[in-house]
Amino acid sequence: MISYTPEYSNGSMLWIERDPDGNYALHEWQVEDEETGEIRYEDVVVPFDDPDHGCDWSAVKPSWLKDQGTVIVLLGDSAHADTIDGDPDPARKETAGGMVRYLNGRLLDIPERKGKRVDTTIEDIEYPRARPGRSASKDTVIELPSGKAIVLHQRKVNGLRNFIPTQAQSGEVIVDEHGTRVEWTYVPAPTPPVSGSADYRTGTPVVCVDYQGEAYHVEAKQSRYRQFGVTDEIRGRTWLIVKPPVYSDQEPTKWGVLTHASRFSLHAKGGGELPWDAWGDAFYAKFPATLAQARDEARSANTAQTDPAMAKNLARILDRLNPRFRASRLLAAAAGKLRGTDSDERAGNPNKRTPRPFSPTPHPRPSGGGGGTKGTGKILTPASTGDTRGETSDVRAGYPGYKWDTFDAEEAIYLARFDENDDLREGTVVFRGVVHLNDRHPVFVEDFRHWTQDVWPKADSDKVIDLIQRIYGEEAVAHVVHARRLSGTTVATDANGPVIIGKDDVEKLVSIVALSSAMLGLVNVEQRILTAGGGLFGKAAA
Repeated sequence: MISYTPEYSNGSMLWIERDPDGNYALHEWQVEDEETGEIRYEDVVVPFDDPDHGCDWSAVKPSWLKDQGTVIVLLGDSAHADTIDGDPDPARKETAGGMVRYLNGRLLDIPERKGKRVDTTIEDIEYPRARPGRSASKDTVIELPSGKAIVLHQRKVNGLRNFIPTQAQSGEVIVDEHGTRVEWTYVPAPTPPVSGSADYRTGTPVVCVDYQGEAYHVEAKQSRYRQFGVTDEIRGRTWLIVKPPVYSDQEPTKWGVLTHASRFSLHAKGGGELPWDAWGDAFYAKFPATLAQARDEARSANTAQTDPAMAKNLARILDRLNPRFRASRLLAAAAGKLRGTDSDERAGNPNKRTPRPFSPTPHPRPSGGGGGTKGTGKILTPASTGDTRGETSDVRAGYPGYKWDTFDAEEAIYLARFDENDDLREGTVVFRGVVHLNDRHPVFVEDFRHWTQDVWPKADSDKVIDLIQRIYGEEAVAHVVHARRLSGTTVATDANGPVIIGKDDVEKLVSIVALSSAMLGLVNVEQRILTAGGGLFGKAAA
């Protein structure tokens, strides 16, 4: 690594090397004092002609690097390892192209110094080969003494934000009282969701955290997107950049994020994990209309099966259990013992985020609205660091819907998944939260085959499958509703006081593993299918 500054225009060089035990240290050179002849060891030297390694380090500086800059030369495991075609160790498969992609994914924006962009360039050396679409004028050909030629490519690092298409819709949402912003960008078809050459950047949009211009926690996983209510239909065209405040020792009482010592990841003030769930819930509570419209349009274009009578059927089944399945909301109260942040929702005054999909009773309520609570109280999002006090209030209804679709390969082993931050629309009915059921899972596929071929072979197979899917969907929703109603329930008492089921416990009960397990061995499902199918399709085949 050679650094050039106006004060040290000849450069200052150090060498980071790894010993046989895998430990990294600075290489030390023997240096002779010109006046005294004394030999000493230095780990920072002026670049020199190094015959031991066949390189004149003083000649490494490129012509375009002027007053200030740093040159990093990446070597192999030995002084004579050939790294032109990438890492000589086939187990690692590291290349200069991989470095360009890494830096473009790690830097959100290219930093500036004194108003000028700090350019980062990768000098990629390789043997000549055909490179379609690349101008030869961009390359430098070097002929070696052996007669062999090598080609030098210059690749500039531009940062992740450079690859977000400009032909996109964007905005931002404030997701906590600390001023954390989520910048969202949606790229409509047919524009590619990621611009630029695939050699230089990530292949898909991502979720990441912006920390002083660097991208941390870069992910494209379904689970991360779903925390923000960005469903699979639009995930591949949506970028989310979370920008929390940076923690400062000068303001130690203010919340912020900072890096671990390794700079590999971020943590919150005090060492806690980043509040992904809280950020996601707050973003979903203010879900951008552009993203909601894109999601709904994508859903209307696909062939995923839903039940148009879902609201009516769920109301009939769950209303019977409603006295036990009572919901709980956190409402603002001056004397409340719990804390939360304003969700922008009001009890008794439903907005687009709190629709009431159906009434659990035909009798009108004297007061309250779609939320099912009286008055116009402020509904809070629970948060231990919230700035508003509140207390819980029982409400009814608020059931999620269900939807049958095909799971991606990474989740194909599961039967069902609950997405709390998802909407499902059936006509004028809007469900908050959706249970997805995997129509390609062998358990369901075998059930479809059994009922259509062994039990009612003469009936319309599509109608038989519709019945099976409806009953499984209702069972899955009932499981989720019951689990969520357990929140706040006292289950035991120990030396520290009551043991109460909390939010984390409920999340485990409705996790993809727990919900999939709940779909196995449902004897009551078989009985319900037989009873309902008998009236629709007649007596079961012998």
